[in-house]
Amino acid sequence: MNNNTTPNWQDAPPEFQTDLDALQHLSDNELWQITRAQHSTNIDRHQYLLDQNANGNITPTEQTELTQLRTTANRFMLRKAYAAALLKSRGHAIPPADQL
Repeated sequence: MNNNTTPNWQDAPPEFQTDLDALQHLSDNELWQITRAQHSTNIDRHQYLLDQNANGNITPTEQTELTQLRTTANRFMLRKAYAAALLKSRGHAIPPADQL
């Protein structure tokens, strides 16, 4: 059942559009896997780098690492949200985020 329109991935930042476009071609089961996935980024390292940045003590190498971690986290969350939106557009009920 497809009672809603497909979410528009073209409004996303250009660096994420290819990933989101590819999700449209996945099965519902594959989308559920993405929606339920847990991010594996080293949260402690990410927080350390955020603190270093906030305190003005971040090195250029750490700044590059922080940018990469942020991009990875953003891509992960955007894929999860878009997968959930696709499932909803296909007629599935999506539980609250804390239940995924």
